[in-house]
Amino acid sequence: MVFSLAATPISLLSLQPRLIVLEWVIERVNGRAISNAIPSKDDSMSNSDYKLLPFRWKVTASFWINPSNSYGFRSDSVVSVIVEAAGTWDKETSFEVFKYMGVTSRKAGRYDRFNVISWGSYRAGVIAVTYIWYTGDTIIETDTLLNTFYKWSLNGEPGRMDVQNIMTHEFGHWCGLDDLYDDKDYWLTMYGYASLGEIYKRSLGLGDILGLRAVYGG
Repeated sequence: MVFSLAATPISLLSLQPRLIVLEWVIERVNGRAISNAIPSKDDSMSNSDYKLLPFRWKVTASFWINPSNSYGFRSDSVVSVIVEAAGTWDKETSFEVFKYMGVTSRKAGRYDRFNVISWGSYRAGVIAVTYIWYTGDTIIETDTLLNTFYKWSLNGEPGRMDVQNIMTHEFGHWCGLDDLYDDKDYWLTMYGYASLGEIYKRSLGLGDILGLRAVYGG
């Protein structure tokens, strides 16, 4: 089973700001993974590929976490892995991209000027959803929803989606990075496919870091 990210722009013609929804959706070809020229060894630190979205945060993105879940995870454990995912990006630039503000009972996916990460119900086939509200080239709110239709893990458990792995990729979108779909980019965090139990996207490759610094500097 393989998962992909598909960006679906939604223009709100009569309202500002505009919204783009990035859905991590299941994709299969005859029930088999798509893999034509995936490097056999991790080459992420020599791969300089990246792609940028047309908008970015111009200020630090303060974010809140709703740790409520049905998986038996302790709230402090949920917070710890998500904050670690954000810090993976922050440590690669002098700009303070993210600032954790605390826990909340708010839900992701609502335009309320709070940048929220939470679990929530979504349609089958979508693993995680990042909502980006923006005006021009400036992001003004970002939320990420982890779909409760699927099983989740905090430690890379087989058969489950790893929270830190997924959130490190999703925070890349918060930073202004887009997905990469070429097989040669398999080992980069912003590669647009993921598998159950996967954890390698927890750490950044060269292209991920170069993309971040293209937006926020070194």
